[in-house]
Amino acid sequence: MTVIDVRELVDRAGNAANTLRDKIAAGSASLRDGRKTVICCDHGISRSNAVAAGVLSQAEGISFEAAIRRVIAATGESEMRPEVVEAVRRSLSSSAAANFPTFERERWLLTGGSGALGGVIAATTPDNIEILSPSREELDLLRGAVPLGLYTGEAGVSRILHFAAPRIGNTNTAVGEALTMFRNVLEVASIQQLPVVIPSRWEVFGGYRGETMEATEETPSRPAGALGDAKYLLEALALAWAAQRQANVTILRSGLVFGNGIAPNFMRAFVRKACSGETITTHVYDNGEPLLDLMAAADWTSAFWALVRSGETGLFHAGGGALTGTREIAEMAAASSGQGCQIAELHVEGKAANVRLDFGKLEKAVGWRPSRPAVDLLADFLGRACEDRTYTEKDR
Repeated sequence: MTVIDVRELVDRAGNAANTLRDKIAAGSASLRDGRKTVICCDHGISRSNAVAAGVLSQAEGISFEAAIRRVIAATGESEMRPEVVEAVRRSLSSSAAANFPTFERERWLLTGGSGALGGVIAATTPDNIEILSPSREELDLLRGAVPLGLYTGEAGVSRILHFAAPRIGNTNTAVGEALTMFRNVLEVASIQQLPVVIPSRWEVFGGYRGETMEATEETPSRPAGALGDAKYLLEALALAWAAQRQANVTILRSGLVFGNGIAPNFMRAFVRKACSGETITTHVYDNGEPLLDLMAAADWTSAFWALVRSGETGLFHAGGGALTGTREIAEMAAASSGQGCQIAELHVEGKAANVRLDFGKLEKAVGWRPSRPAVDLLADFLGRACEDRTYTEKDR
């Protein structure tokens, strides 16, 4: 038996090509001699598996991508360090290196395409861009960066729109999953030099309890709740990688989006109760009713495409331009239904943050503004929702 010891390699970027080639050549020679060959490192995750893929590629004359898949299938280990895998790939001869196809249209990967905003993106994609939106079964972002890198390389992806998020976003587990998925995306984007776009939300300012404020991109974040924490950490990670020139990232932070099949849960409940004539209950905090920055889905979509296609990077705000109280939203839903339902108030202890996102930076960069006042667009939306009974019990 031949033992190839790779423990002196580093479990990150920095392994020299000649050192890797020596390890791969020794392993390939051992296999060709018919000897059992063992490649070992400390944990059996990155260095040994990456070098094993290089050995298989060279010894059997198969592509490095096919060899990586063989190793993952045999070991069940998909969380190899992508920097180590990439170093092994580059150390191989050109015949075994990546030879990814090219395509006529730009191909962008949309993660989370089954979500509300992902669906809007897919439905409004320009003709010169092809959106790839694999299911979680096809591409699980929690299984490491290497499977993602194989997918993006072979599919000819030139940009990643990262909208994938845990289905239930307000738990501590969801925070960890969100960070894991995004870090895998960043690692692939860094190695393959792919621009990344991510959405964020106003909840990064949710900790300004009791304040009614206008927030710019320079306003210090003060998140509240698991969702706010997750969005804050994702933004911080993105901006840190961008500052070190490790990734090219664009962040679109927005208020609550409604329309085109999208509505916050409380708004769905308002419509459902209004249509059935039930009492609509709104919350009142110690500092009054919550005031929300709402924006129509069509406006969010126009902001998204204007920003993404401009080539601008960094953090940008998009919002509806004004704050709307939940009591007013309930009254509008009741009026739209024509059922004459009552509106009740439930006191909730604590104070709410009332935050309007200033979109001046986005307007200056790409000329974007909301098409109409959010309250007018909301009236149209609620009227159609009540008329179509979109969020009735039957259709939920």
